[in-house]
Amino acid sequence: MKKRILFSVIILVAVTGTSCKKWLDVKPRDKVIEGVLLENEAGFMTALNGVYLDMTDEKSYGGQMTMQMTEILGQRYNIGGGHKQYKLASYQYTEPEIQTMFGNTWGSMYKTVANANKILSVIDEKKGLFSGNHYSWVKGEALALRALIQFDLFRLFGPVYQQDSTAVSIPYYTSFTTRYEDYLKGNVFLEKVLADLDAAEALLKDDPVVSGYTLGSKDQSVDGVAWSYRNLRLNYYAVRALKARVCLYRRDKVSALKYATEVLTGAGGVFPFVTLNEVQGDPRNPNRVFSSELLFTLQDSRRTDKYRNYFDPSLKDPDILTAAQTRLTSEFESNTNDFRYGNSWLVPGSNQKNYRCFYKYADIEETSFRFRNLVPMIRLSELYFIAAECAPDPAAGIAYLNVVRRNRGISDAPANANLATELLKDYKREFYGEGQMFFYYKRNATASIPGGTGSGTITMGKEKYVLPIPLDESRFRN
Repeated sequence: MKKRILFSVIILVAVTGTSCKKWLDVKPRDKVIEGVLLENEAGFMTALNGVYLDMTDEKSYGGQMTMQMTEILGQRYNIGGGHKQYKLASYQYTEPEIQTMFGNTWGSMYKTVANANKILSVIDEKKGLFSGNHYSWVKGEALALRALIQFDLFRLFGPVYQQDSTAVSIPYYTSFTTRYEDYLKGNVFLEKVLADLDAAEALLKDDPVVSGYTLGSKDQSVDGVAWSYRNLRLNYYAVRALKARVCLYRRDKVSALKYATEVLTGAGGVFPFVTLNEVQGDPRNPNRVFSSELLFTLQDSRRTDKYRNYFDPSLKDPDILTAAQTRLTSEFESNTNDFRYGNSWLVPGSNQKNYRCFYKYADIEETSFRFRNLVPMIRLSELYFIAAECAPDPAAGIAYLNVVRRNRGISDAPANANLATELLKDYKREFYGEGQMFFYYKRNATASIPGGTGSGTITMGKEKYVLPIPLDESRFRN
């Protein structure tokens, strides 16, 4: 119980601390009075917690980048003409409300980058304030967060990289500045992402996560509670996993395979696959996010509110986000034993709906459970998928894929199966509500994708894959 209380305190400091509230009120180009916050190690930790807290904003990873906007763009939900999200689902990017949505996400995420850059702008000159390895760890996390957020902005607003890697994309901010940075070519942008991740990896080489300190740990790191729950932060293994994701996006399969397999070797014992008992053993408290496998996850105290706004069965049909029933049956091949299907897609009771609704983010009864309120960012299975896609031998690729399938309660894919076909199936099953399928389609320049209504396909191209730069950004630049 004591450990749970301490855990709650360290996570909530960013919510309740006055200085952190001031930090989060900062606009991207406002000046920060650093003496208010960055005057000791605790202040740096509070500021860093504020960056993570900022990421749970509904306009960012606490909604649009995971559960809602990116999933709608990937045709994951059944959104017909009468649905309130129809304009987004039909790629009507010139509509004012859609432009506002994109602008809000752009602004929220670049604001978070600015806050990370403020930490980085002063941390070197205040290195003496830190004890142990804490300077390296704080700086490493801030660099990695800066890279992750801007990479995701690139995946939204940047070019279809497979088709035009040198197209001018978006700015990459490496300093806390009041001026606009130049738009970069796509390949140059990704070089900056990887440079930040290389630096972060070096700084985090002694991360407590290497010793097994995660949400599932029984003991506390000697460095204290702040360094014990490492998958709530962008830790060493998560940084290397992110490098694998970025390398695959820029079609460097050799490097992607290297990083993926190295993470699997080092992190496999630290982040074990979820068990059937954890998912189904306690029907009142199912672990639907498979928390033990999350290399990096956000803790969002408002997750239940978002579930109610997006997925709750009490919502009317024009408001609820759920997949077409024929789509679910096809994608999961009618296999309710699949951990990802029979536990997250359920027909609600009390005659609320006569179709399956999405329960991955529904609340549980026991509020002290550590997996409550988590929003997945990077999970172990993605590394198996990357290894499968990049393996030079298709049989080896199927073997990587089958590791995930066995740990999801389904049978192996045959050794002679088409790897690309089977991999696509499991991508669809694995990442519902996590915002990854749109990026998968864009990375592969997929010409047509299954329509969200459950029938037919949607023709795709750069006019749909490349979100327009928000009008406010263009206006202020000019």
